[in-house]
Amino acid sequence: MQDKKAFFSLTENIHYLNCATMSPLPKIVEEAGIKGLLRKSQPYEISQEHFFDTAIHVKKKFAKLINCPDYEQIAIIPSVSYGMATVVKNILKKGIPNHKTKVVLVGEEFPSDVYAWGELISENPKVSIETIQAPQELN
Repeated sequence: MQDKKAFFSLTENIHYLNCATMSPLPKIVEEAGIKGLLRKSQPYEISQEHFFDTAIHVKKKFAKLINCPDYEQIAIIPSVSYGMATVVKNILKKGIPNHKTKVVLVGEEFPSDVYAWGELISENPKVSIETIQAPQELN
């Protein structure tokens, strides 16, 4: 893999690896963010197309990236907590399994990944959560 550090605004001696919680933004994303903030400084210039055309463009690009044949299968949501709540609501709508079911989560997971499952568990005592901790040492 080629060195990609030039794409980021990191200090020269910094090598940031903890990207699961928060990753550094590529410079091109910084520029897009600044452009978006400047657009919001003149809200009277924002039209309906700014909301929908941009989302469709992003969904098409992402669908291509993951080899998804239909960009309309891609959902853009504001946060993981909304996504997890949607997953749980769909499980409840489909019907809770009649057999013992275990939801497996990663230890020290962000709370929004955990809280959504509470509703599913409260609806059925056969559903439980098992949290798996990361090993202390990796081989």
